[in-house]
Amino acid sequence: MKLEDIYAEAPVFLKQVQREFYYEKGYLVFPSLIGHNELATLRTAANSLVETTRQLTESSREIDLEQDHSSDNPRLRRAAYLDDLDPTFWGICADSVIPDIAADLLGPNVRFREIMLNFKWSDGGAEVKWHQDIAFYPHTHSGTMQFLIFLEDVSSEQGPLEIYERSHQWEIFEHYDDQGEWTGAIRANDLQEACLAPPVAITGSAGTVSVHHSRTVHGSSRNHSNLGRPALVITYGAADAVPYTAPAYPSSRYGRIVRGVSPNYAHHEEMLVPMPPDWSGGYTSIFDHQESEA
Repeated sequence: MKLEDIYAEAPVFLKQVQREFYYEKGYLVFPSLIGHNELATLRTAANSLVETTRQLTESSREIDLEQDHSSDNPRLRRAAYLDDLDPTFWGICADSVIPDIAADLLGPNVRFREIMLNFKWSDGGAEVKWHQDIAFYPHTHSGTMQFLIFLEDVSSEQGPLEIYERSHQWEIFEHYDDQGEWTGAIRANDLQEACLAPPVAITGSAGTVSVHHSRTVHGSSRNHSNLGRPALVITYGAADAVPYTAPAYPSSRYGRIVRGVSPNYAHHEEMLVPMPPDWSGGYTSIFDHQESEA
């Protein structure tokens, strides 16, 4: 849908001023949006997942491990396919206020793409270099978005999400190095030329939720505190945004309509998007790609 058509739809959860802020700045933050009981359920599911990884000695299709992971000290970078691993995670994707917000910002017809859990473990949890999500999964238009749900309090010392305001209005950058190798990160020179103001750090108490536009430039530094920074990451797309590439995490619910209906037509937006590698043969994680580049 075009922006004027989205605004013509009455919002379910958001105020119009919030919708306008999102499209002006490229993100929104909702302090303490997830209630105590729901948050406790999500934490329990996340902790149970960590326990299942104690016997892993290498990363799997679902679990991306840090190099110093061990049975006595499990350290995960990411868990994917969460909607297939525990129904608790599918519940937050489909039966919560989160897809309502997505519909208020994308239009009434919304598809689920994926849910992951990025752990950002204490004492050195992995950095995520500057990137734009749409570079990983280009669509016929840029109406996709990513939510972060804080499972614990997040301070500036824990490597919080940082975003460049209004960067969704910039070009879509190449995420390849000068030799043409995919790195999953924007080249430093490209970013330096575009940045006119410092990034904004997204911090807050457990239950805080943020959402950013697929073109918004964002990243996060290492977590050098003694507290972990686990966050659920949920991606949705407008139902009329059709992907050009295979999904990185094709769970059983990938592409499912979570609000509205499946439209009969795709919407196309004129934009120049450098194509990523073909993920149909398998995908590890952004951490793995960026670590290889480093």
